[in-house]
Amino acid sequence: MTTPRDPRATASKGAAARLAKWIGLGFGALAALMILAVLILTAANVIGRYFLSAPLRGAEEATGYLVVGMVMLGAAEAYRRGDHIRIDLLSERLGPAGQWWVEQLSHLAVIGFAAVLMWTGWHTVAFSRMFGAYSPGYLQVPLWIPQTALIAGGALLATMAALRLLDDVHRKITHGAPR
Repeated sequence: MTTPRDPRATASKGAAARLAKWIGLGFGALAALMILAVLILTAANVIGRYFLSAPLRGAEEATGYLVVGMVMLGAAEAYRRGDHIRIDLLSERLGPAGQWWVEQLSHLAVIGFAAVLMWTGWHTVAFSRMFGAYSPGYLQVPLWIPQTALIAGGALLATMAALRLLDDVHRKITHGAPR
């Protein structure tokens, strides 16, 4: 497996890489704020439940929605930075050209996965809106609201993979060598 922070993921200074960086940092910051919100909600709920005998109603439900949101938003930034898990048993045995092609195929696979995620999310949101589905918990949130994280996360992930693909192809054309 490739170690975290794959240097190939952030090596470029091309326009696509710069755009991906700013998009990723923005949504990564939003995911970090969601982590902070989960920490605050959980701490407040623990204090309320165990020390004041008054749990924070809806805290678990809100925490669940925040976790889904931060995973969906954070996945794109992790992909951009190369912090995702990658199994490279075969690709490490290939030469630089073979590794470059495997990398491009992996970008295309991520785009395909993200497209399926967006398509599924779209239909899930449409179903929830059509039937007026609400969460069964204390908050009674219309389910389509947290479900939109699937669409947003898929779109961000596809964008990051497409920008990395464009950056790799541009670098290959202009420099002739794989990163």
